[in-house]
Amino acid sequence: MNNLAKRCIFAFTAMPIAVALLWFGDYTRWAFILFLNAVAAYEWARMVSAVYPEKARAISVFSIICAIALTIPWIGNCYSACISPILTAVILLYIIAAFAYVDVKHLFPWLVLQIAGPLYIGLWGGMSLKLFDPGQGWWECSKFLVVMTTLWGCDSAAYFAGRFLGKRKFSPQISPKKTWEGAIGGTLFSIFWFWIWTRTGFGITVFDIPLWVAVVLAFVIAVAGQLGDLLISALKRWSGIKDSGEIFPGHGGVLDRADSFYLAAPIATILLSYFQH
Repeated sequence: MNNLAKRCIFAFTAMPIAVALLWFGDYTRWAFILFLNAVAAYEWARMVSAVYPEKARAISVFSIICAIALTIPWIGNCYSACISPILTAVILLYIIAAFAYVDVKHLFPWLVLQIAGPLYIGLWGGMSLKLFDPGQGWWECSKFLVVMTTLWGCDSAAYFAGRFLGKRKFSPQISPKKTWEGAIGGTLFSIFWFWIWTRTGFGITVFDIPLWVAVVLAFVIAVAGQLGDLLISALKRWSGIKDSGEIFPGHGGVLDRADSFYLAAPIATILLSYFQH
């Protein structure tokens, strides 16, 4: 079976499952995000371990636990009370692991890169849980879906704009195929798509914000998403690994599919909270 067939079969199978989990209710949404964050943290640790191989398997499992622990405070209203002790424990445990298992020549770069995974994916990426409203239905997950589809649309539009119009390389050392024309095309599509879901758009009001705010939000989301894509691409190139994982047949891993989401969705959460309140 060729790669295109695998991609299509998996997409048609997995998409209804993901949609059902998001629609069903709070617990399935939380479980879905926690699962993705756990896998993403494992993939991050695996890529770092490819360069610094000390106790690679043990540290990968450790990263899963830490990412989940840093994500959970975003569920409900316990963030302020829970995050400080959890974050302190995570940092201390990584420092202990570094002193115990890592050669001193590799200790500091290993420590920084390994601890960055749970912090980026759990503490930062977990903030995307605030895009959900409590309860069952599409409206309760509409903000999350709009942000997610904005990033997917940006990625697809950037690909086609770059393919047909691209001439100027965006970041050739990290991603040789990305171009400025593609980045602009993806950003323009993001602005259009985000505008549709505001009160100034086509009457489907997910975000009750003025047009200028919608344009600013979409622009920031698109730029952050493309930078998030480059961030994970740089990590993969640095580690010498083509795909972050193999959990999605034909599509790679969570960090291959959601690289833009982990940087952009929390930024969208912060800005939406600011502009709507």
